[in-house]
Amino acid sequence: MAQNENLKTLIEQAKDIHIFPKPGNEEAAACALSLFYTLKELNKNANLVIEEIPEKLKFLVPSLDYISLPKNFVMAIPNDRADVSQIRYEKDDNNLKIFLTIEKGSIQKSDVSFYFAETKPELLITLGHHTLSLPEQMANMLSGAPILNIDNQKENTNFGQNNLVEQEKFLSEIIFDLIKSISENSIKEKIADGILAGLILSSDNLQHPNTSADTLEIASFLIKKGADRQKVVDSLHKRAA
Repeated sequence: MAQNENLKTLIEQAKDIHIFPKPGNEEAAACALSLFYTLKELNKNANLVIEEIPEKLKFLVPSLDYISLPKNFVMAIPNDRADVSQIRYEKDDNNLKIFLTIEKGSIQKSDVSFYFAETKPELLITLGHHTLSLPEQMANMLSGAPILNIDNQKENTNFGQNNLVEQEKFLSEIIFDLIKSISENSIKEKIADGILAGLILSSDNLQHPNTSADTLEIASFLIKKGADRQKVVDSLHKRAA
């Protein structure tokens, strides 16, 4: 618990926080959504680094407006390659075209670089990653940000400046303990639904051999906090039409 208190302070001191669940890990995605909503409750500028929410978890997302990616896309041209005197653009229903007037020099495709220009987050929280591999389109922004690495696998390389790796727990249990230490009062229905979804996914509907008494107590606590067990189970196991 002492470690969670230290992490509570770390999170309280950061305003801009990005959450990066391991791609393809549904439990990590559910945990990321719960943590995302928790940080929003705490008035943090929270962002999910995720290409797509798994279909079975979309019931946890009231609006995709909650999910944001960097919006400032930059095209950079070295001054020593060309002297650009004017820039104009044309936009229609199909394309945006950018026209550059070059006074001196020339530009090759290899001279032009592209990246997102967003404020580097004060904290990057990773969920379920053994090692860190940043998405290519976001590496420029996220590289160098302080990392809180949360995982439950023995293969984890402790790549973060802060590492919360507990092999004996489901990832959802780790996130539950962290969120509860941050603010038990912040566990609203949608947060509870997300953690419960993660528990059900990782524990085979609470029937996995690693399901402990603590796991069941957490599930009970979440239901008391407003998690809708039937909705969660139905959503996780519904078949695509």
